[in-house]
Amino acid sequence: MNRTRFYYLDLLRVFLTMLVFYHHSAVAFGASGGWYYISKETTTGLTQGLLSASMGIDQSYFMSLFFFISAYLMPFSFDRKGMKSFIYDRLNRLGIPLLIYSFLVNPLLIYCIITGICLWLAARTTGTDTNPPFEKTISGLIFLINFLDWKYPAIMGILLFMIVTGAAAFLIRLYVPVGSEVLGLQLGFFPLYIGMYLLGIVAHRNHWLDKICVKNALPWFLTAILCGIPSLLIVMGSFSEQMDLFSGGWNLQALFYALWEPVMCVGICYFLLAYGKAHWNKPMPLVQKLSTDSYAAYFIHPVVVVGCIFVMELLLVSPLMRLALVCVVGIPCCFIAARGMRLVLGTVGVKM
Repeated sequence: MNRTRFYYLDLLRVFLTMLVFYHHSAVAFGASGGWYYISKETTTGLTQGLLSASMGIDQSYFMSLFFFISAYLMPFSFDRKGMKSFIYDRLNRLGIPLLIYSFLVNPLLIYCIITGICLWLAARTTGTDTNPPFEKTISGLIFLINFLDWKYPAIMGILLFMIVTGAAAFLIRLYVPVGSEVLGLQLGFFPLYIGMYLLGIVAHRNHWLDKICVKNALPWFLTAILCGIPSLLIVMGSFSEQMDLFSGGWNLQALFYALWEPVMCVGICYFLLAYGKAHWNKPMPLVQKLSTDSYAAYFIHPVVVVGCIFVMELLLVSPLMRLALVCVVGIPCCFIAARGMRLVLGTVGVKM
């Protein structure tokens, strides 16, 4: 395997960036969660329920895998550049975009929605997630932490990871329930983010990605798919009129959800990494270009999502069809906008 270029990680970063776009688009069309703008006409009934279930599944692993990949690749950059250049590069790539988003993009997007500058004055805005890139950006700055030593992801270690992160999430959600934010951060999800970031550093130092295989990952993946997903649908279906219980509190529903997430996270992430290593670890020029633009696409995607929703609301089609069109049209536009933004910012010395 190429020790300095993991081609399948490029593909996973592109996939996760697209998944983020779909995730927030689905919320705008009725799935559970908060977002800048909720469409005037959303999905209902079974469709809405299935979209909401897919949000729970996405949330259990996609940001955590972002953190794992970032942490795994970080030591390569550190060793190559040295401490001074590495810190400067991180501040350039993370700190400056964070300031731009915080003081320019975010307030302008909210202003455009509220005032109806885009000619959709009658549309309503709701939701609490008005800082989506903050979680990845601020957390990437915070979690540059100590290296640990764990030779291989053994069964007992994985089970301990699930229990510790699940218990930590349950305790945090007693004070900061799912959906609540502190400085734009949903702290209820952070135990998994921190845990996966730490595992990414451990994995790099102990060469985990050279050792993992589909055979070892498959049982965890099947557990997540065959047990995790049905259990979520059954339990949440049984308490469909009391969904707030899952967000946090001294109750079995909150405990179930907090422990369910790491089971899904480990099963899906482990399998994607092992399967990707086995089948996708080869040069793919288009994927490599898209991967280079993935952080910028993540940065700019709220603007593209909201803009595409405004346009699709003009079409006399169902909300589910609008969601599909937003994703089909918006994802390519997002990566095109990301490439243009990187070129523009690059002229003034800002790298993304």
